[in-house]
Amino acid sequence: MMPYGLFAQVVMIAVSVAMIFTYIKPSFTQMTDTQNTITVYQEEILKVAQVNEKLQSLVGEMEGVSSDDKKRLLAFMPDSVDTIAIPRDMQAIADDVGVLVRDISYEGAVKINQSVDGTIDSTIPEQHIFELSFESSYGQLKQVLKAFEENRYPLEVSELDITKTEGGF
Repeated sequence: MMPYGLFAQVVMIAVSVAMIFTYIKPSFTQMTDTQNTITVYQEEILKVAQVNEKLQSLVGEMEGVSSDDKKRLLAFMPDSVDTIAIPRDMQAIADDVGVLVRDISYEGAVKINQSVDGTIDSTIPEQHIFELSFESSYGQLKQVLKAFEENRYPLEVSELDITKTEGGF
């Protein structure tokens, strides 16, 4: 037997409202949180896929470079500096030009890692300083500088001191 009185109907409404606030609303909140998490994961998966696509295109470009070009690049911008071969090459250049070498020394590496705006930039290569002291005529000096320019890897004159000695050298 079911009571149909006003009191029973009010109690039933109160029980249904209590069920809504204690069970149904938390369930909907939990479902909404789960859906938001799924959306975030889907967005992150899309971003990862874009990064992987970009990486694959860069790998494809890298593999498209010929081995001769890779060798030239490695000669021009080596991974490490041979502190014995470079002075030997400088001596060979000086011998080819015919100047009298007094001293060749390795002064060490200088890391220039600040960009124009003052931030640290790890893409800027470090400089290795070699000092070459020789006697020559003015014409031979120009030939030595030209030979440094035409070398197969960059030898850049960063500082030049010229002192006149006896005999016009």
